[in-house]
Order: sequence, then structure tokens, then C-alpha cells
Amino acid sequence: MILVTGAGGVLGRAVVARLELEGRNFTALEGRALDLRDAATTLAYFEDLKPTRVLHLAARVHGLQGNMTLPAEMFVDNIRINANVIDAARRVGVAKVVGASTVAIYSSDVAMPMSENDLWLGPPHSFESAYAHAKRAMLAHLEACRVQYGLDYAYPIFTNLYGPFDRFDPIKGHVIPSLISKFHAAALSGEAVPVWGTGRAERDVLFADDAARALILLADHFSGPINVATGEAVPIRSVVEFLRLISGVSRVEWDATKPDGQILRRYDVTKLKNLGFKIETSWEDGLRKTYDWYKANFPNVRAS
Repeated sequence: MILVTGAGGVLGRAVVARLELEGRNFTALEGRALDLRDAATTLAYFEDLKPTRVLHLAARVHGLQGNMTLPAEMFVDNIRINANVIDAARRVGVAKVVGASTVAIYSSDVAMPMSENDLWLGPPHSFESAYAHAKRAMLAHLEACRVQYGLDYAYPIFTNLYGPFDRFDPIKGHVIPSLISKFHAAALSGEAVPVWGTGRAERDVLFADDAARALILLADHFSGPINVATGEAVPIRSVVEFLRLISGVSRVEWDATKPDGQILRRYDVTKLKNLGFKIETSWEDGLRKTYDWYKANFPNVRAS
């Protein structure tokens, strides 16, 4: 039986939908149902459920501004969540853990396209270092459990994910859900949309449905670290312009006094392609689907 932690998030919802489509036996654990920061509570839950595989997606996640203002909380909460889940998994005899990670673990100094072989080279980008170090620690823990206890694991290194059921926080959220909430608000008010930076930064963005297909593939057929991305990058300015068009907003106000974050990120997806994986959703189609979902479900959307 498969346990999915973080089942209420943007990736978790997509994974649950995919598992249902495939007729898999699984349990979906949403964040509000259990505090994974508590070791005793986590272990008791695992002992009662006795899963055979764990798709570990639970995390405390913010965007650029959240990472900059809450680094200590981000680090401690994610260290506790990951350590408790992995330790409970190995204690109850779980065969495999798939621990979702992030491309934030890569250093700005790593040559592009960024390869899994270089994930330990240099410190993570300063704006995301606390969260990234917690995710690096998860990999070290998984590898230690493989060596000492024979625990199999996959460590998907996800690029920027987005889709329905995301956390659409206009202040502390990730760039795409944050922008979607801002454009929708501006479409209703007629005001301009404020955007951090210059728009020259480029990001590899992956729709949640594609990410879910990749994660389940890795759970079945891969072990170790692997980049999960499209292999392409889109300028933030292009994302903003597309959202302006589909929302009907006329004015955007760029704030060049605010940081862009790392300017360019590209990832080597050779391992993923060698597994036969193909992207099915373009960034334009994914953005349109996500914006339409947000518009249809507003105000009953997650904003914090």
C-alpha cells in the first residue's frame, strides 16, 4: 500500500488523481490531518498504517519573499518533517521512499544544464539556502538509510511546479501561483499588477499533472537522485505577458528595485528522458488551465 504525504498540495492532488486513475491502493495524508513535525505522532501513524511505499511530498514551502523572511522556520520545519517521515518509514519496514526535492538545492555556480552529479557542488542560492539545505539533508538521510538498513529511495529534484490546488499567496507564494492571484485580483479591480524584478530571469516550469506522472514512474522504476523538469526555460516576462493577455489586465508595474532571484536555471533531464518520460503540457496550456481553475474556484482557493 502506498502512502502519499502532502496529499493536499499542488503535486499531492495531482499524484492522488493519477493513482486513482491507475487503480492503485493508497492512502492520502493531508497536512492538516497529522503534524509530521512531531516524531512520536508520525511514528505511531506509520505503525498503524504499515505502508509498503511512501511518496513523501509534505513540506513547508514558500516563494522568494517567504524564503527570505522566514529562513529559520523553513529550515527547522522541513528538517523535522523529512527526518520523522524517513525514520518512521525505515522503522516499520517500508520498501521504498520517494522524497520530493527541489532544484533550489543546486548552487548558482554549477554549470548548466545542471546535472544530478553536481548537486553537492557549492552552496545553494542565498535566497533559498535554508529550504535547500533541508532538502539536501533529506537526501543524506535517505542515502544513510540505504547503506545501513537497505531502504530503497528515489529523490526527484523538481523544477518550479504549478497547477490547480496550489497555494496562491500573492506575497510569499511561488512565482506562478503568486502572479495568477495578482492578475485575477487586478482583473476584478482594474488596478495594475505589481511584479518583482525585471522579468529577465528564466525558469523551467512544470505542470503538476506531468510532475505526478514522473513521480509515479520513478516510484516504480528508478532509484537515486534525478532531475524532473522540462529541460527548457521561459522568461518570467513571457509568463507575465501571457497572464496579462488571458486575464484581460492592461497594466503591469515592474519593480526593478526588488531581486529577480537567480537569472537562469536549466537542467539536464537525460536520466528522465531515458526512462521514456515525455512532457504532455506546454507552459502556455498549463498556465491557461491553472488560471481558468483559479477563476472558476475563487474565492475558495488556498492563499496561505
